[in-house]
Amino acid sequence: MMPSQSVRAVYIAGYGRSGSTILDIALGQHTAVVGAGEITSLTRHVWRHNEYCACGKTTRDCSFWSAVLQEWSEGWDSELMSEYCALQQRFEGLPVFIKVLYGIGLGKQFTPYALHTKRLFNAMLSCSGKQLILDSSKLPGRAMALAQIPGIDMRVIHLVRDGRGVAWSLLKGYERDTKSGLQNEIKPKSVFRTALRWSIVNLAVEYLSRKLGPQKVMRVRYEDFASNPVAVMQQIGTFLELDLSQIGSSLQNGEPMGPGHQVAGNRLRMKPSIALTKDESWRTRMPAGQQVSFQRLCGWMLRRYGYL
Repeated sequence: MMPSQSVRAVYIAGYGRSGSTILDIALGQHTAVVGAGEITSLTRHVWRHNEYCACGKTTRDCSFWSAVLQEWSEGWDSELMSEYCALQQRFEGLPVFIKVLYGIGLGKQFTPYALHTKRLFNAMLSCSGKQLILDSSKLPGRAMALAQIPGIDMRVIHLVRDGRGVAWSLLKGYERDTKSGLQNEIKPKSVFRTALRWSIVNLAVEYLSRKLGPQKVMRVRYEDFASNPVAVMQQIGTFLELDLSQIGSSLQNGEPMGPGHQVAGNRLRMKPSIALTKDESWRTRMPAGQQVSFQRLCGWMLRRYGYL
């Protein structure tokens, strides 16, 4: 049976390297918000491999996540984790858009997916003592799936960054460093690959926006957030019915923030003190030919978001 308590959630959707981790940490400074990072990764690999939480401890040693796991799994057999992960693979990918688009039923397996997802959210609220869950998983398919779950009152922040900046960031590779938040080696990605995926993901979020309606989705550009956090926090605060003015002022003044219990996401979350800075190094460091290549492939999308 689905728990009757309604859950308030905000989901950050968009493509990687667009500032979702820093936005998660910033919003998590509010006393009513539990900034949790990429929640989709909890059952996919974080708990299984005992990865690090932003608090500096592994998830099994973290007081918050160990309590959440205990409450979430209570009364269920040891196969819950693997079964739920399989359900995530089924319902959190882009194919769910096709089913929703054509009015195809999600099938009877969506019921246990919805049940366990809502139970997980309730466990997080119970263990944190807060009122709103922030999920920065980014995947538009997961956002669409969450939107279909009865009893989850979800708002979506469509976070966009200039694709050339995203491409420049993904051209760099990183060695595996678990304590720094890098669970696997990150290999460089080509400009063509990034351009294609950046377009597809953002178009998918736009479709999600049309499906949910303008009252449930707002768009935020990374560059605006980094340049004028006061104004952007005010807009997000109105959208979420939260007073974020103090957070906006602190970000504008360059005051450091401490992360909460974010999992997965950018390695930035593992720093004990984080200040908001605008990263546009791609403008001077990214070779002109690569910038032009991305612009030729995605110029229409860059114009769509006001970057050209």
